[in-house]
Amino acid sequence: MKKDIEISIIMIKKSEMKKLNFKYKNKKKTTNILSFSYNTINFLKNKFLGEIVVCNEVIYEESIQQKKILIAHWAHIIIHGVLHLLGYNHNKKMEKLEKKIMKNLGYKNPYYI
Repeated sequence: MKKDIEISIIMIKKSEMKKLNFKYKNKKKTTNILSFSYNTINFLKNKFLGEIVVCNEVIYEESIQQKKILIAHWAHIIIHGVLHLLGYNHNKKMEKLEKKIMKNLGYKNPYYI
């Protein structure tokens, strides 16, 4: 059974991302993405899963530094954020799923570097 879900994707500047990363992760640097999942009880009542905040500037810079195609890097970052909203943590299982989804979308392994 498929279940429709909704997420919010917000694009912000590096300066704002740095502030959010410090506020919510206690890290004094910018990042490419932050995911904010909503309470499971709320999700059961409605379709809204959470918010993804992305920094276009960081994603662009990373694609150049890592020699990745920009659209492929964007796809990977959004997939990564959605998996966090779904409860996945950084581990081999999540990485394997990211690779599988990217392959199904016609992109290369995002961890090839």
